[in-house]
Amino acid sequence: MPNWFPSWTKCCDPANYRGMPVAAMIAISTVALVMGASWFLLLLSALGSGAGFLAILGAVGPGVAILLAGLCLAGIAFCNWWLDVRLICLGGDRSEIGAIYHLEPPVPARNLFDIFSNALNADTDYSFNLLLWQFVPRHSLPDSFVNDQWSPGAFAQLAADWPTLPPLVPNVPFAQVSDEVNLIVAQQSMASLGLGFGGQNINDVDKPDPPLAGSTKQHFLMHCEIEGPGMHDLLILLEVLAAVFVAATFLYAIPVVGPIITWVLILLALLAFLIGLSNITHDDATPPGDGGWGGSFNPFETAGDPKGLVDLAYVFGRWVYDSLHQGAESNELHPVHYMIKIGEATQGDLSIGLWPPDLGVIQLKYDTQFGVINSPGTIEIQKQPQNQWTVHPLLDGCLGTVPYPDPPPPIP
Repeated sequence: MPNWFPSWTKCCDPANYRGMPVAAMIAISTVALVMGASWFLLLLSALGSGAGFLAILGAVGPGVAILLAGLCLAGIAFCNWWLDVRLICLGGDRSEIGAIYHLEPPVPARNLFDIFSNALNADTDYSFNLLLWQFVPRHSLPDSFVNDQWSPGAFAQLAADWPTLPPLVPNVPFAQVSDEVNLIVAQQSMASLGLGFGGQNINDVDKPDPPLAGSTKQHFLMHCEIEGPGMHDLLILLEVLAAVFVAATFLYAIPVVGPIITWVLILLALLAFLIGLSNITHDDATPPGDGGWGGSFNPFETAGDPKGLVDLAYVFGRWVYDSLHQGAESNELHPVHYMIKIGEATQGDLSIGLWPPDLGVIQLKYDTQFGVINSPGTIEIQKQPQNQWTVHPLLDGCLGTVPYPDPPPPIP
């Protein structure tokens, strides 16, 4: 089944994870600076002490181009890490069901300073937190688990302690929520990496449902991200610009017009960077227009009053850990492949754990349907030539190798 939302990232296995390539980015930039300065000094020496201003300006061009190409390569290293390494695989695709709780739309770049000062403005993902079914916003995982959740026996101990933990956890048997809880806690598959785990918080105490006294920052929320193409677009832009800067370096060798061509390419590339980056930072992901959403969410936080309606959702996405959320590292559904609106509930009902009935049945229904749709057998059927048409084939009859019986005669 084609995803409702495109995916621009990959996730890496825990064994292949590495941190942000800061050292490599610094090394690439330093080498480019040294090479650019050396090239300029070499050309300046060849021109001699009597070189005029225009000759010196021309000699600067290749050095500038080399430096800018190096900066592009450093940016490419960061983009590749962001897209392919930053997210750690936890075990394939998973589904969750719950209420839209908190929205985190992309942060707009208001000016060029924003664009240059914060590379994350190219992160055009639309994020939201999903309050998991059967939980209440104020409930949180207990300190006894949070402080020791990387321990191999922590989850089993949480199950044993569960009946004694209210009011910080819901008054339901652990067996009913163990699968949901497991999706939002630290996983042993990556315990050896030494990464943090801040979890998802319900944020400020002045929100409609402030935390209970003694609650931790790890509430029963699943962070979800609909991916935007921003960082992927930035990678392509930097790759093109790096090629242009390298070409500008060698075109300097053309007699007479070479220095002019070099500077023209440099200036055009810089202009393209400004225009392209501005467009990238506005190429944002948005809430889905289909699946019952109509392009917007009604979250718990801004419902307004206890009678305000909150959207309930079935969300299916890739289960990963995001290593870049400083202080709030957590498991996520990232990217969200598809999501469906399954109803509404009032803020007041959700605040006291009064959920609509049969949500678990609804989740099982969609899981079963998507399992059939994405099964290897279905995928093979979709690959058959008769199922590959894009315009309904009245001319070719849409027939495969299997003959179909004639239709029954019309009833008089």
